Amino acid sequence: MIRKAFISKSSASALILAVGGVLALLTFGCQRQTHHVSRTVASRANDGGVYLRSVADTLNDLADNVDLELNPAQPILTASTSADGKEVLATCTANPYDGQNNFLVATTGNAKFFSIDVKPGDVIRYYVNADQESAERGVVQRTAIQLKVRRLDTKDPENSLVIDNALNAPVDIPQRIEIWRYSDKRMDAIRFALNRYLVRRLPPAGWEPAPDVAALQQIVERANQWVRSQPQADKSWKVEPMIAELPNELRSAKGVAEAIAPENLRQGNFADWEGRLLAQAVWCRDIAQWARGSATSDADVAAALFDWTVRNVQLDRPGLEVTIHHPWQALMYGHGSAAHRAWVFVELCRQQQIDAAVLRPAGVDPATAPLLVGVLAKDDVLLFDPKLGLPLRGKTEAPATLAELTADDSLLRQLDVPGQPAYPLSAEQLKQLDAFIVASPLQLARRSELIQNGLEGEQLVRLAANPKALAERLKKHAEIKSAKLWPQPFQGLADEWKMPQVEADPEHNIPAQPYRQMAVAEFAPFAEKPLLWKARLLHFQGNKDVRASERGDPLAEARPGHQQAVKMYIDPSIRPSNATLAKEADDKRAVGAAGKADASYWLGLLSYDRGNYEVALNWLGDRTLDVAANGRWADGARYNLARTHEAMGHYAQAAKLLESDPADAPQRYGNLLRARRLAEKAAAAETAAK
Repeated sequence: MIRKAFISKSSASALILAVGGVLALLTFGCQRQTHHVSRTVASRANDGGVYLRSVADTLNDLADNVDLELNPAQPILTASTSADGKEVLATCTANPYDGQNNFLVATTGNAKFFSIDVKPGDVIRYYVNADQESAERGVVQRTAIQLKVRRLDTKDPENSLVIDNALNAPVDIPQRIEIWRYSDKRMDAIRFALNRYLVRRLPPAGWEPAPDVAALQQIVERANQWVRSQPQADKSWKVEPMIAELPNELRSAKGVAEAIAPENLRQGNFADWEGRLLAQAVWCRDIAQWARGSATSDADVAAALFDWTVRNVQLDRPGLEVTIHHPWQALMYGHGSAAHRAWVFVELCRQQQIDAAVLRPAGVDPATAPLLVGVLAKDDVLLFDPKLGLPLRGKTEAPATLAELTADDSLLRQLDVPGQPAYPLSAEQLKQLDAFIVASPLQLARRSELIQNGLEGEQLVRLAANPKALAERLKKHAEIKSAKLWPQPFQGLADEWKMPQVEADPEHNIPAQPYRQMAVAEFAPFAEKPLLWKARLLHFQGNKDVRASERGDPLAEARPGHQQAVKMYIDPSIRPSNATLAKEADDKRAVGAAGKADASYWLGLLSYDRGNYEVALNWLGDRTLDVAANGRWADGARYNLARTHEAMGHYAQAAKLLESDPADAPQRYGNLLRARRLAEKAAAAETAAK
């Protein structure tokens, strides 16, 4: 369930920053540039390959490009800003007023403290700590101690000041100083961006002030520079004809119309907000690579990826999934609808070069027919139900093929649960299926295809879709009567540009509120706690070996993303104590509590994936479900707690947890099915033990 917005209607106006004139583009700090050079980018000497290498390097190291500094230091006085462009040297001796060693005098006369507006609280970096061993070798190596300005000297404010804490001994030989000021400009920029979107819906897409936004801006800029260096599209490149088959009102919707304009698809540049979609593809590639585990066949890989999706994307109750428009949001936030689950699953399969499509029985009301994902494995179509959280099984535990299910309706009747409506699908209905090919406007654009074709090796990521080829594969199966584009990616984009109102839900204590208010509340913990965002990126990244370009370097290190993510999730800045939270202002406390709950839940999920089941029980049970039995993660925690017990062989306990789902839990039907199978396993184990 989506958390309640932390900005109320009454307080929203208080957070709006007064801005005159034209609103400026916000960038959030300078990001560290990655210097390792990939040797796996296909490029020619005259094609601007340096830009493509930069795109690939930055995309593959987004976690290293997260700006964690919310209050960055700004230089006030350095050698470059001194009166003469030279280093400022100063002594620190006894104060003539009180005799303490806190009187700092710039002996070089080039400080001009008063003129450059040095203020109390500014930080002085005083380079006086000599490394003794280096000094004995004749090497002068100094590091800075940090001091604070108390006030400027009243007699000579240009060259003298008093520091806050006295030194133990005087510094009679002048040493270099710098003065820096810690600014809240980034927090101001974050609040500005959130409120600009909240009040004015600007920009409609890509408004999130994420801690890696500067890196994404660099990716977009350099991707566009590389694309512009490529030859223009010739007559052989055609806009995907299936676009014309989408409903007219969807094709003409704001946001969609611009994205699918033929010239944009053929020769357009990457929009700023599309940088996140490039990152989304890398997230899916990395997740798919480690979440597949030891699976080798396409069928087993797909089953593993589906299982990961179900465990990591909690189903929302209808009407509460309004903050999710793209797979990256379902991944980052950890929840969504059955359609969002399907979309994430297909994108994970795409990165493993496994064809998949959304399937629905033809001529059946979509409101009653289950949404299925069909995975093409060799000559078979395997069916998965994202709402059930289960594959459609045959006579064994393995996913059934479409041919098996159409030939034997009793296999589908295994999905009927006593006391519940029958599973709304029959073998006869599976003989007439409409296939929907999953592709976003960006995946149909030539620029994505160009970037994808320019990458290879460990940098390769699937950015483009080929609906025609997939349609031909799908239509080889007699049960599939049509193949067209899935409207969901286009609808998601249209919804992102709208301003819907979320209706009140008194039963779950959710007030009526604008969608944007819920979206801002959803994103706020990541904006105000950038370490949480970085932890999520490392969670997605998983553990990686040394980069291919660095394997000749004996000092190169592997990248243990999961271990690093665990350390960040448990960091006190993300999971503060309840006593610390209680001291915060209401809005800040709400953000802090939400981030803490998120991190606890995700620690449980990551512990499960790492095989640390006892640890997973702690985070999912003691730290999540027991803390908030009706909280936003209750459904997911209950399900994943049951899955953990199942992995440990505690079948009866797992079944009991699944059976305890509330009547309105979105995955209740599927959980009851799973509980029935686990109860059978528990009974069999008990019989065998006698």
